[in-house]
Amino acid sequence: MIGVFSTVVSQSRLTRIRLVTIDNPAFRVHYRLTFAILLACTTLVCSRQYIGEHIRCIATGVPNNVVNTYCFFTATYTVPDTNHSAHPGVGPVHWDSRTVRHSYYQWVPFVLFGQALLFYLPHLMWRSYEAGTIRLLVNGLQRLYLKVDGDQDVTVPGARSIPSEATRWAKLREVMNHLDTVTRFRLNRNWAAVLIGCEVLNLVNVVFQMKLMDKFLGGQFYGYGLHAFDDDNGDRLFDRVFPKMTKCDFHKFGPSGTMQTHDAMCVMALNIINEKIYAVLWFWFVLVLLPVSVAALVWRGVQYALHSRESFNRLLLREASPGVRLDPVDLAIIARQTTYSDWLFMYYLSGNMDGAVFRDLLHSYATGLRKEPGSQDSDDDDTAPLGKAI
Repeated sequence: MIGVFSTVVSQSRLTRIRLVTIDNPAFRVHYRLTFAILLACTTLVCSRQYIGEHIRCIATGVPNNVVNTYCFFTATYTVPDTNHSAHPGVGPVHWDSRTVRHSYYQWVPFVLFGQALLFYLPHLMWRSYEAGTIRLLVNGLQRLYLKVDGDQDVTVPGARSIPSEATRWAKLREVMNHLDTVTRFRLNRNWAAVLIGCEVLNLVNVVFQMKLMDKFLGGQFYGYGLHAFDDDNGDRLFDRVFPKMTKCDFHKFGPSGTMQTHDAMCVMALNIINEKIYAVLWFWFVLVLLPVSVAALVWRGVQYALHSRESFNRLLLREASPGVRLDPVDLAIIARQTTYSDWLFMYYLSGNMDGAVFRDLLHSYATGLRKEPGSQDSDDDDTAPLGKAI
């Protein structure tokens, strides 16, 4: 079983650590952890090596392989009101008996795989819109630089290189040109809106999938985790939603042309896995995904309300660049003269750069904003030009 999980997780993005971050931890819980969990569940449902055949039926006068296949594809049923039967829900059917048909087990692997794709979709949409912009800008700026004679990078063992000061400043100029362009022409005005829209889509996806699973399980998913282990005269919710023994009727013509009904009793080995999968999913959705998704949107609201305050900028940007002292005047200018979308873009740059490099970028960006026409700081000339160490 460990091999199944390790194979699935290795193929997902759970174990692929990215050097560049374009979203937040709550976002990654959806398209990494939840995506991997659902893929692992799909693999377990499709694996026969742990539970044997998914269904085995006992019937007289019909070959076992025929009745097994027939009952799996046509659905089985239980009789909830049976008393003194060999197994819960398995007993004689009378004219007034109420039967419950079970056909969901045919669709469980398809539904789980579809759920995994839905959790990956918002990330795919955001990554397509972002189009690798942050990766392109911060490439080569994640590490410290060296002050060496000449302008050549230093090669270290492992086919890697440490950028020189000249290389670092050349890259910073490229970033500044991009920031100046997007700020001047408002090219980034939809950047935050699309990101938040994808985070809203994550929350909508969680609520939708909880409703989908509740409908899929006959309206019994919402209370599944709360009451699954309650034992009411031996009738547990586990056994009602995922019965281990069911009935199946197989019809065929006899030698004289008379319709014969063969009463079969089926062992649903697959439900041993299904009941535990949906118990795990209930706890994951209710206790992890839903609170995390709501908290992520609340945090975005706090950011939007406070991003124009210098104290809030000092707290967040210093947290993203630990150990580096940022100029409070630069922080004040950034807070006063940037939109939330530009501020959020700058915040993600800070999380993907070395702290000292980001400090220089922040100072240069603030210098450019001071010189913008109409800026109240446009007459200040005491800032260092881009290209000089600060």
